[in-house]
Amino acid sequence: MSEKIKVILADDHKLLLSGLRMQLGTWDEFTVIGTCVNGQETVEACERELPDIVLMDMQMPVLSGFEATKIIKERHPSVKVVALTTFDDYETVDAALQAGCDGFLLKVSDPEQLRSSLHSVMEGVSVMDAGAMKHLRHKEEGGSGVDLNDRELTVLQLVCKGYTNKEIAGVLSLQPGTVKNIVSMLLGKTFCVSRADLTRYAFKNNLVKPE
Repeated sequence: MSEKIKVILADDHKLLLSGLRMQLGTWDEFTVIGTCVNGQETVEACERELPDIVLMDMQMPVLSGFEATKIIKERHPSVKVVALTTFDDYETVDAALQAGCDGFLLKVSDPEQLRSSLHSVMEGVSVMDAGAMKHLRHKEEGGSGVDLNDRELTVLQLVCKGYTNKEIAGVLSLQPGTVKNIVSMLLGKTFCVSRADLTRYAFKNNLVKPE
C-alpha cells in the first residue's frame, strides 16, 4: 500500500475544521496529522510535522493565511499549500498566488472536487476554482502571451491531437481528474472557452506546431 498523503488543516472556524477532518478521514489515501486555528500555529506545525499539503484558510488571526503561506513556502518549498477560502475576489486570489499557494479553492467546493484537486496538487499541477479563475481572466484580459509549464504544454499538444481527458491520462500515467484540472488551467490561462478554441489558440500562437 502506498504511503498516505499527510495533511495539515488550518482554519479559525472550529466547526469547519472538524468537518474537513471528518471528510478527509473517509478517504483512505489521506491522513490528517494536525489542525490549527491561526497562521502562527500552522507555521509551527509545519516545522514539526513537515506535511505534504496544508489546506489553508486565508483569513486567520495572529498570522493571516497569506503570511503563513509565504513563510512555509520559503522554509519548505516542497510543502504544497492550497488556499481554502470563502472569498474569490481578484485581490484575495492574487494575494494567495503571490504568497505561493499551489491552488485556490472555495469552501463551498464539492468534496470530490477537493479530493481530485489535492491529488492534482501532489502531482505538481496548480488548481483553481472556476469562479476565482473568472476574476483573474477579467483582470488580466488584454495581456500578451501565456506562460505554460512543460506538463501543460504536453497536455496541450495532446488536446490539439484530439485526445480525450481519459486518453491523455493513459498516455501520461495521470489520473483523469488531474488531466481535467490541467485542461481547465489551460482554458483559464489562454481565455479560451472550449477545446476547439484552445486548439486554434495553440496553433495561432505557435504553442503547438501542426504535424
